[in-house]
Amino acid sequence: MDGWTDPRAAMGTLPQYPHAHQDELVSAAGRGMAPVAAAVLGDGLLSVDADRTDGRQFFVLTDSRGGTATVWVDAVPLVRGTLADTATNTTSQHYVIRVSDRLPTRMLHRVLARELGELMAVRERAAGGLAPVRQDSLREGAELPSEQALSAADRGRVGELNWLAARSSAPDVSAEQQSEARAEFSALLDPYGMRPTAAMSDEATFRAQERAARARYRVAFGSLSTEAVSLLETLAHPIEALPPADATALRAARDAAVRAERQVEAFIGRREITMPMPGYDQNGVPLPRDQLEPAAERWAQYREQVSERTVAALQGQLAEGQFPLRKVVIGGGASLTGRDPEALLVDAAGRWHLDPGNGIVQSADQDRDLAQWMGVDPYAAVEDPRHRVSIHAVRVWEDQLATQGDVVNGRARLRLGLGGELLAEIRPSGPDGQESDTPLWVACDGTPSIATGLTPDAVPGMPRGASGVESRSEAVRLIGDRLRELEGRSVPGARELRAWLTGAERGGADARTVLGALESSALKDAIRDGLDAEDTARMDNCFTALDSTGKWETAREAAPGRALLGDEVAENRFDPRAAQHWIIAGSGGTGVANAEIILRENPDAYVTIIGNSPPAALRHQVQYPEMLERYATGENPRLTIGRTEVGAIETYQHENGETWFQADYVIEATGERRTARAGGYVCSLGRTNPLPPALQVLADEVRDRGGEISGDLQFDRDDQYIGYGLTFAVEGREHRVDVDGAASWQLPREIFAPKTGVQAALNQMGQRGLPSETGNAAPGFSPIARQSALRARAVAEAAAGDPDAVRRLPTVPERWRRPELTSPSTATATSTAPTPVAPAVTAPTAVTPTVGTETAAAPGTEPGTSTEAPPTRTTAAQTATAQTPTEATPAEATPQTTPEPTPEPTTRPTQPTQPTPEASAADGAGATAGPVAGGPAAGRAAPADPAPGISGSHLWQMGVSRGGAGRPAAPDRQEQQPPQPGLEPPEPGVGLDD
Repeated sequence: MDGWTDPRAAMGTLPQYPHAHQDELVSAAGRGMAPVAAAVLGDGLLSVDADRTDGRQFFVLTDSRGGTATVWVDAVPLVRGTLADTATNTTSQHYVIRVSDRLPTRMLHRVLARELGELMAVRERAAGGLAPVRQDSLREGAELPSEQALSAADRGRVGELNWLAARSSAPDVSAEQQSEARAEFSALLDPYGMRPTAAMSDEATFRAQERAARARYRVAFGSLSTEAVSLLETLAHPIEALPPADATALRAARDAAVRAERQVEAFIGRREITMPMPGYDQNGVPLPRDQLEPAAERWAQYREQVSERTVAALQGQLAEGQFPLRKVVIGGGASLTGRDPEALLVDAAGRWHLDPGNGIVQSADQDRDLAQWMGVDPYAAVEDPRHRVSIHAVRVWEDQLATQGDVVNGRARLRLGLGGELLAEIRPSGPDGQESDTPLWVACDGTPSIATGLTPDAVPGMPRGASGVESRSEAVRLIGDRLRELEGRSVPGARELRAWLTGAERGGADARTVLGALESSALKDAIRDGLDAEDTARMDNCFTALDSTGKWETAREAAPGRALLGDEVAENRFDPRAAQHWIIAGSGGTGVANAEIILRENPDAYVTIIGNSPPAALRHQVQYPEMLERYATGENPRLTIGRTEVGAIETYQHENGETWFQADYVIEATGERRTARAGGYVCSLGRTNPLPPALQVLADEVRDRGGEISGDLQFDRDDQYIGYGLTFAVEGREHRVDVDGAASWQLPREIFAPKTGVQAALNQMGQRGLPSETGNAAPGFSPIARQSALRARAVAEAAAGDPDAVRRLPTVPERWRRPELTSPSTATATSTAPTPVAPAVTAPTAVTPTVGTETAAAPGTEPGTSTEAPPTRTTAAQTATAQTPTEATPAEATPQTTPEPTPEPTTRPTQPTQPTPEASAADGAGATAGPVAGGPAAGRAAPADPAPGISGSHLWQMGVSRGGAGRPAAPDRQEQQPPQPGLEPPEPGVGLDD
């Protein structure tokens, strides 16, 4: 089940249990799954075998035809009011049931019965390649769906009825428990529409409901157990016709349901929705598969039109001297699920809009909860529910969501105005993908949100382990920190070398230049001296990282277009025919996806994947098994997978005069040693953990002004992760920026230091919430859609005044840390529900780490960060007269001359920062040149005069109005709307008992 609630179990009123209760729930599942499965599946079940691995409980169910399914059970934090949900993986026949860790133990087996009934329905239907039944039949009311069949959710409801019926007559339970099960069975007949609830005196309504109840009974009959049929014959009658004891019990249940329903909080789908959900036509029907590709093209064109109109509106405001003030969201993808229609979205339409592959790597079954969170129907995009979701469907969904408000196709980065305000520098891109040379400037209203997707690839040869260094930028940062320490000890040359190093990194100097300057510096030994063993190893790894990066840069220069990062392949920024044999370094999901793209796009290509043994998670996805069968077998296999520890890239001179690549590896199955030689090389070795690109310049500017950057993890009131937040504190002001989407699962190491363990805890939480058996992962498309929907709800509740809606924590809540399971499990244990456990609630005992607070140098000690400075709301003249931020110089006023700033480090720069030209290292001597140390005006320049023809250029000297009148009206989408966006479809949310 994608998540269901029960009005009789108002989860918000239940206490929050610690690990002892999670352990008890999982142990109780181990004791009771066998009788639950027997009651739900009946003659279709042959056996149940239970076991534990990695501290997790699982069961292998064998059906009467010899087929098996593995069911994993865990108790984790779930969304408020949700009793359980199930991830169904019909690819590898693994199913994960997650029950709420707030669930009373007495309700566990009933909940398992419902989840088990549903997942078996999904399994049976997928085995026949059948599309799901989209409408539920077992719903209260007189209306029936057109298709007289049980949906998967209906099968779950029937499973629940079968379990309660078995309990009501089980000889090994007490009479009180039998009566309780009978009463619960009877109470369910109301919401399941199997008993008329209208008064018998209201004859017309009563007769209509009675006919519908009989029809539902006929549809469900084949799935009901003998005990359930018997109870239905007794209890499926109006309350007036029930035996007195049953009537009394039903009346009490109805009263309790009314009271509980008032306490159940609304799901996000119940918020007011004025926009049509993506993927539907004018009649609210999902788009047919054969219309997805042309629909994607039309929506892309429409999105371009909306972008052009948004850009024109912003340019018009700037030209008229009105500085736009907008909510800003940078990035899209699946995070568009939580898109605020009032926000200005800046998104380059990357990743899935560029990916030349078949689609996302999960099947429609694996991503079926997209219907709940994004409001789309993944099954409409596939011929078989076990097939991967079409890339065209994903593009339609994203473009429809993007155009629900103002959107600019392009990229953006956040900047500091000289008055300390937070600005967005936007570079629109046209249909050809070329970015504009002239930026648009927008003042950020509130907290900007960043969702720019997966972080950059690591290059070959990065040192791993406890003292590892994952990128050139991290190496430079750590060496710079060491030089700062030496500077504090008055070591000669430390300050100058650090300033040069910072300027070289920001200016884009290649790694070989940086490494050469460090190696030839007189401070080379001092950088390493005096450190303990761990810090010495890390500093040595910094030099190794720079050396590996230098080799990578050399290889790319020697073999242009043939030494690639994985993202260049995934985003189709390469020529698959540039080589006929490719080495892919990295055997994880990204490497596999890149191999598939090359093999598909170049029918003559051969690919060798090298790395560690492919992770077990790959066999739970659709893509990997299909690719092995298609390309790695037969008389002439085009795909080879070998095991090796990937080091720095190795090149050699091929006989044709080109630079080629080589790597030694072992065929794991046979132990045979081989050497791969190829004309192309793709690096897919994992992700680095820097700040998102949209924030890197902002971070530099904050540090240059002596500011600090700190971070925290964000959770909603239900302990669901909704991203991380950063606080930029500078010159007495604080700016917060939130990071959502896939990027939020890669914490920047410069803020969340590895030694705090926060990233490791986040990884463990993601793995527990979405084990590899689901075929999914926390940064995947469907999980990010869910995360962003929850984030939208939490942010809206916070804006409405709820102080607990968004919780900022230093690390992962204790509830997410896996408990030690101590109780033994057995497949033949009695099905008697254990006595509820109510352990005392205790405060988490985890040590709270200090998270990433970094202090930058005083202003003026390091070079500037960009070639173009942001506009400012406060001119030099205004600074001199201490005008407030809401005041602005009239548009016709003459620009004022900038006074020379005072040398005190606390003086705020009064003009936009400009870069100081960087001097390169002297040949052979290692001497460095940089900005004059301590120069108060170093790195500053007066603003340029207004540029004719560039909208808003004069605003650099005018200042920014803080009024909201500058916000442009949303484009009139009715005029340009293509045929696809139609009438409002059903809401994407669910109600009680879903």
